[in-house]
Amino acid sequence: MVQSVDLKHLAALDKQLKALHLRCQEWDRKITLTENKSFKFEVHLFKQSSLTLTGYSEQLSNTLTHLRYVISNNMGETIINYECEQFVNQFSALLNIVNQLDAGKAEGLYKRYSTQQEKVYQQLQRQYQYEKRLLTMIDEENTLYETATFAHKEIHRSRVNVLKERYQKCNEFTQSLEFKMDALDND
Repeated sequence: MVQSVDLKHLAALDKQLKALHLRCQEWDRKITLTENKSFKFEVHLFKQSSLTLTGYSEQLSNTLTHLRYVISNNMGETIINYECEQFVNQFSALLNIVNQLDAGKAEGLYKRYSTQQEKVYQQLQRQYQYEKRLLTMIDEENTLYETATFAHKEIHRSRVNVLKERYQKCNEFTQSLEFKMDALDND
């Protein structure tokens, strides 16, 4: 029952995403950006910067595809929540940009990045991917723990604890990079 409800919600999200994608394509025909100027998003939202709104829309579509995958494979609440949050944040940010363009408020939508900002941005993207891999590994170890024999449960429990510690350290470093990026943005 839960699976069918999830599929209905995903179909609704897919429909909204297609409508947003069409709006992005319309705006891409009207505006142009240069390589040193890009749309202003929080740095952790998208894996790659793009010179088109459609490029961001396609990344959002990939996020929805991955969300559909983790739900259909019952990959665990932690990774499903992570993917849901990622989709919602990306969708909201992209919709905000398009709505501001529709309202004629294009000023402030673009941002120039210095070389140092770009380096921190790239480092942040690697950190986000590493965190995501760690969450997947934690989920896999928890699944193995549930199906393991009594003799092997302790091994999987210790692996989960080690992965959680590694994730905590990784997350602390990610936060420090986010603060560094914010400081660079405010300069």
